[in-house]
Amino acid sequence: MMPFVLLLLSTPILCSNILGVFIFPSISHQIVFQPIWKELSLRGHNVTVVTPDPLNDPSLTNLTEISVRFTYDFLKQTKIQEVYSKDSNVFQRLIPAYRFIDYIVEAELNSSRFKQLIADQSNHFDLVLVEGLHPAMYALAGRFKAPAIGITSFGLLGANYNTLGNPSHPILYPDILFGFHNVEKSLWSKIETVVWSLLSWYHHHYMLYLPRSQDIAERYFGEGVSYVGDTEARQSMLFVNVNPVVYPPKPNVPAIVEMDKMHIKPVKSLPDDLQKLLDDAVEGVIYFSLGSNVKSTNLDEKLRNTILGALSELPYKVLWKWESDYLPGKPKNVVTRKWFPQQDLLAHRNIRVFLTQGGLQSIEEAVSRGVPLIGIPFMADQPANVHKIIDTGIGLGVDPVTMSKEELKNCIIEVAENSKYKKRIEELRDLLYDKPMTGLEKVVWWTEYVIRHKGAIQLRSPGADFSWFDYLLLQVVLVVTVIISTIIYLLYKLCQTGIYVP
Repeated sequence: MMPFVLLLLSTPILCSNILGVFIFPSISHQIVFQPIWKELSLRGHNVTVVTPDPLNDPSLTNLTEISVRFTYDFLKQTKIQEVYSKDSNVFQRLIPAYRFIDYIVEAELNSSRFKQLIADQSNHFDLVLVEGLHPAMYALAGRFKAPAIGITSFGLLGANYNTLGNPSHPILYPDILFGFHNVEKSLWSKIETVVWSLLSWYHHHYMLYLPRSQDIAERYFGEGVSYVGDTEARQSMLFVNVNPVVYPPKPNVPAIVEMDKMHIKPVKSLPDDLQKLLDDAVEGVIYFSLGSNVKSTNLDEKLRNTILGALSELPYKVLWKWESDYLPGKPKNVVTRKWFPQQDLLAHRNIRVFLTQGGLQSIEEAVSRGVPLIGIPFMADQPANVHKIIDTGIGLGVDPVTMSKEELKNCIIEVAENSKYKKRIEELRDLLYDKPMTGLEKVVWWTEYVIRHKGAIQLRSPGADFSWFDYLLLQVVLVVTVIISTIIYLLYKLCQTGIYVP
């Protein structure tokens, strides 16, 4: 009897129509979201998804996927590595970053199947899941008169957190694009962080983010569309893919749910040839991959030669994810392939170090498999992530602009030979997995919670309705300042008249 009861409890109360819109053309984003729409489909919900990376799994009979894979061409045309480069001025980075997202959103909204989805009056959805990178997409909630849940594959800017009334102290929790990683900063760095936070907040509300999003929403959803800033603020919940290894503990309002390890899968067997290669490499193996957005083949010649020089002098086998058939000057100890089964590869006992660009998903995979890291950050949140790798003692980092062959080689040997890095990352792995439920279980439960209650207004923070003037208590400070100034002024005048004041 008990197993039957548990089965009932694990089954969704109702089968709903869910729309998921995941806009950004990067597999490192989409692998976070894919398990969610797959699991919701398996639980009996009718799921329609707009994505650049459809699963194309015929066994998911309740799933309809609308592919916008053409947006991957924009990454090549726009040179995303330059837009989000860590070496560009963070204040100059803001406008190109917003416009790049605008470009993607407009192209997707203008695609034939997406336009048909919006225009078809017979479509009904009980929930809209929106990748929280562009407020224009929240207009879908108004179009289908459904509650919305935002979701991200990494942390958000402070202005996005503020939308839901969430505390986002600029010093304790600096924005992910700024690159600072802890509170131990110089006074000038603190000033920079505060100025950046104010500037990004201003751009969000008044200059770029919401004004441009409203313009796009009106063009594709009609002039009667609600203000997207209000729609964004009324989202029922926000799912944020963060973890305590990379992100510091942060106070969140109930409407913000942190998830992690969304894409981590059980270890599978490696292909026979790769299994033999690793088994035979008793001296140890270094795995090198720059992820999906930073292509190794796009490295400039000087940096590539520096890396090759360091790798050639290592006493280890090196597996390098290299995206073409030919690597100029490839050393004998280096094996290149266009793709490796990364999670399964990292689980092999002979992998000693993971040489990475410092992406969040790559770090989670390394921690889950207990492999120390060396970070080579290029853009976006990678510098902050690599600083965290160093701070937590699970590896080292080098700057691709300034590093020498000797520096990279010495870092690799240090992490490979010093057991403290391996021990520390295994400790963090145990902490990361010691939780009452997985990130996927948490997300699915809260998703169905919002569907059951047709929203989650009861979880809304009162801070979401406060202006920044009220939130910072400026009105109170102003009144108290006037009162105190008036008292001081009156006492001063009384003293001038010679009247005795006891």
